[in-house]
Amino acid sequence: MNGPIAKLRWIYGLLIVFVVAVAVQMGTLAFHQITAGEPPYPSAIAILVDLVIVYTLGRLAWRCVKQIYWSRVWHERFRGSRHERLTKRLNYKYRSWGTEIIVVRDSAFIALTLGMLRPRIVVSTALFEMFGDKEIEAILLHEWHHCRNGDGLKQFLSALVEDAFGYWPIIKPIVRHYRTWKELFADRFAIRQMGTELYLGNVLLKLAKLGNVRHREGAVHFADGTMQYRIMQVLEPGQAVKVPLSLLRPLLVSCSLLLLLMLGGDS
Repeated sequence: MNGPIAKLRWIYGLLIVFVVAVAVQMGTLAFHQITAGEPPYPSAIAILVDLVIVYTLGRLAWRCVKQIYWSRVWHERFRGSRHERLTKRLNYKYRSWGTEIIVVRDSAFIALTLGMLRPRIVVSTALFEMFGDKEIEAILLHEWHHCRNGDGLKQFLSALVEDAFGYWPIIKPIVRHYRTWKELFADRFAIRQMGTELYLGNVLLKLAKLGNVRHREGAVHFADGTMQYRIMQVLEPGQAVKVPLSLLRPLLVSCSLLLLLMLGGDS
């Protein structure tokens, strides 16, 4: 697994460097315009650049507000519908994890990690009707990996970057790639802990047939739109999973636009 992890870190490092470069250049242009009293571009281009900066800041603020709002909403709703007996049972059974587990009354499949600084696992009573104990354990292990790995915070930061800078071609392919591998790593953790792909495979195949899994804003979901790669990983454990990433063209276009932005600001 070191190969995919190293590649993912390299790709995500590239994303961070690019975002920082864009943010610094935008800040420089805004500072120059404020202090000098005039933009470094002709008026029409300067207005366009100003609009892009305002749009970026607005999307950043909007994503933060959404995250805070939905986190509070789901915490309140889940706590109001929690199944006390099953919640106590799971927390006692998995007390060594040091992670709170909340069971809520709901007829739909719910399995997610909620929270950034103090992540919690939330599952619905539907799991106990759909799956056996070992399959539920596989789901919980998957979610526990997200908690241990801080994926709630990472998911939020990725969404923040995607919302604010998604108009740069390089951003969305890397974020999608990261989200796919995030789920694959959590599945691998669950498989290693259980010593078999059987139980997680049963869950994934049943969910693939179900198709209408409910999602919540502001959370990391068990069924997160990467099912085809996850099923492939379970069905063919000896084969390396290949998640395609077409990066060359988006990178070249993004770097070209950034270079024009930098040259224009220096002129």
